[in-house]
Amino acid sequence: MTQPLSHDDHSAAAARPAAGRKRGLSRGRRLQLAAAALLVVSGLAGSGLACWLRPPDVSDHDDAPAGPLAHLFRDWDKPDLALVVTADQHGYLLPCGCSHPQMGGLERRYNFIQMLKDRGWPVAAVDLGNVPQVTAPADLPNLQGLIKYRYAMKAMDVMNYTAVGIGVHEASMPLFDALAEYALNEPKPAVVSANLLDRSGKFADMAKAWRQADPIKGVDFKVGVTGLAGPSVIDEIHKKDPSLRFGESRAALDAVLKEMDANKIDLRVLLYMGSISKGWAGSPPEAVACAQAYPQFPLIVALDDGDLPRTDPVWATNAKTGAKTMIVALGEKAKYVGVVGVYRTNKPGRPFDLRYQLVEMTEDFATPKAQEADQPVLKLMEEYTDELKRDNYLGKYAQKKHPMQATATGKMPKYVGTERCVDCHASAGKVWEGTAHSRAYETLVKAERPSNRQYDPECIVCHTVGFAYQTGFTSAEKTPKLKNVGCESCHGPGSLHSNNPNDMAQRALLDPWKAPADETAVQKARRMRRIDDFCQKCHDTENDVTWTENGFERKWPKIVHDTPPDEKADEPGEK
Repeated sequence: MTQPLSHDDHSAAAARPAAGRKRGLSRGRRLQLAAAALLVVSGLAGSGLACWLRPPDVSDHDDAPAGPLAHLFRDWDKPDLALVVTADQHGYLLPCGCSHPQMGGLERRYNFIQMLKDRGWPVAAVDLGNVPQVTAPADLPNLQGLIKYRYAMKAMDVMNYTAVGIGVHEASMPLFDALAEYALNEPKPAVVSANLLDRSGKFADMAKAWRQADPIKGVDFKVGVTGLAGPSVIDEIHKKDPSLRFGESRAALDAVLKEMDANKIDLRVLLYMGSISKGWAGSPPEAVACAQAYPQFPLIVALDDGDLPRTDPVWATNAKTGAKTMIVALGEKAKYVGVVGVYRTNKPGRPFDLRYQLVEMTEDFATPKAQEADQPVLKLMEEYTDELKRDNYLGKYAQKKHPMQATATGKMPKYVGTERCVDCHASAGKVWEGTAHSRAYETLVKAERPSNRQYDPECIVCHTVGFAYQTGFTSAEKTPKLKNVGCESCHGPGSLHSNNPNDMAQRALLDPWKAPADETAVQKARRMRRIDDFCQKCHDTENDVTWTENGFERKWPKIVHDTPPDEKADEPGEK
């Protein structure tokens, strides 16, 4: 995600999805299947699936789970430890709420963890890394990346995470800035990387080689967590920050294992920044090769190679000892959570049995209305939007030139607002008034959980006209005529056309979507694809989940506003 927060409207979403890496089905088809599955789950919620909203009684702890957990952990006995694993959050704090049903978010993850605890399960949590976003929505500069990273880490502290790893996204901040934003002042969750050099120098008090989990009630063994950057990720990190230095992996892990042995760590967990499915020519995937070389880690959390995670873990076996390692990966934007059930065996050579459950963070894990006031992650999100308002983040974004402004050879076109447009284009104005675009800004004002969304630039960019462009929206007070998604959101700044409707060159610039004469079917398909791609700067298939299954084809007719013949006759130059 990029898009951080949620509101209850179906207007324009504000984030462009990260490019999905292919695995089997195309990304579009996988998203369609995921959306279809979510619709089924959402329907079940209305028929009583959300009965978890009541406080669980003792019977809930005995046999099958209730509510959203009813279809999960069906054949599990109570584990000695439930280890929650997450990864690749990419700055995604909460679903934007521009469509339903959406997945993921820190609020739901907190609620899910509380459900496990309510069942009497001892819980610990770790995160692979890639917590911050690298790019902002709708081509904005990434000015909010660091603040969102800080609030994500705060939320994981509330959820009592033990450790978080380091990936390309942290390095892109760059790493020193990311660590200084949070880890310099907060010890938990610890940021861990065994092979990151300069931990005692440049990154003193901000990064550790490993961390021991705090004692957990009911758990009689010690858990230690370390992180490691694999070769392919180190290569990618160096592209972002060549100054970062990493040591040799074997030496780093050997040193950590020696310390863990000295501290009598029983269960060792490795957050491995390496691929679960890709390796060097003729070699196993990076994570598998690491697992085979270091059976001392019965659990490895690794990088996935697609936006949807694997349902089952990958198992790696050590050729000499026969020890098996569970390797799990979680997909992108932390829309799924993994739970590793740890069962103590007391057997030499195999002290633990591990089980795995992948859990989709659907809307069924959202906070009940009656409990919102006491939900700590929702409180953090309110603090986040309050900070954006207090520090005037809308004013931090420099105004660049719109492509029409950048290529202007004479006067620079300026934004004039939708009311000026509909003075002449009345029929188009009537179409616009019947769409959610005409109410896009108001949805931010009315939004809750959290409020103050109208002060969040990553929301505003897709709910106003021309934000971050010269003469575009800056605030409701200074530019009220540019609220909502108006004509110029798609057509560009219109002052030159408004002042001189006879300028045919300006007309052409304002309407690049117009069908040319004698357009062939192939040409039309290409033109419609360009329009679809443009719309997806805001209506991407993640934040507008209804865009799947030919969403553009279904929605485009609702906003089409060809100029009728009688209006054309009234326009200067067209009589």
